[in-house]
Amino acid sequence: MFCPKCGKETDALGKFCQWCGEDIVANPVTPSATPEEEEGPDVGVYAGLGRRFIAWIVDTILILLIGIIVITFFSLTNGLRYAYYLLVHRAPIDALTEAGTVDAAVLPIITALGMLFIIIPWLYYAGFESSRSQATPGKLLMSVMVTDLEGNKPTFARATLRQFAKIISMLIFFIGFLMIGLTKKRQGLHDKIAGCLVLLQE
Repeated sequence: MFCPKCGKETDALGKFCQWCGEDIVANPVTPSATPEEEEGPDVGVYAGLGRRFIAWIVDTILILLIGIIVITFFSLTNGLRYAYYLLVHRAPIDALTEAGTVDAAVLPIITALGMLFIIIPWLYYAGFESSRSQATPGKLLMSVMVTDLEGNKPTFARATLRQFAKIISMLIFFIGFLMIGLTKKRQGLHDKIAGCLVLLQE
């Protein structure tokens, strides 16, 4: 037992501190929770960075395939073509379309890139991770799943927050992702923001 006044270890059987005389029975020391304890108890085996990285590669390939199909279905291929000539060949943006105006090229580019890099990844990750499986196809392949801090299935809103919080993890030079390999519960910054865990499936 430790004295609440001087902090020195005292005889647990005594009523007063043998060092300063403080009444240790009337003023017991209440141990404070550690940061990890405040985040909740262990609810499973946490998935490491390597396993999650492989799952991300698989999911990225699937998202690109889905994106190509969706963009083709909605006739948004012109937007990707304009973006290609603009970024790779440095073509003047007003020369990309028959209309010869900036507006005629900007809208298709924004629509196509927004669909490919924002809308489809959001629906893919948030939809799969809030489903019964709690995992994308890549995560299923690597036998991992996403939960909340209590080990329960995350809601679509929580999975959405986790997905867009990845932007923060990326903008700080990917440090938010590297945190997965450095934290006790293998949480990236986006996992901490959304209150999520990534666990090995039983």
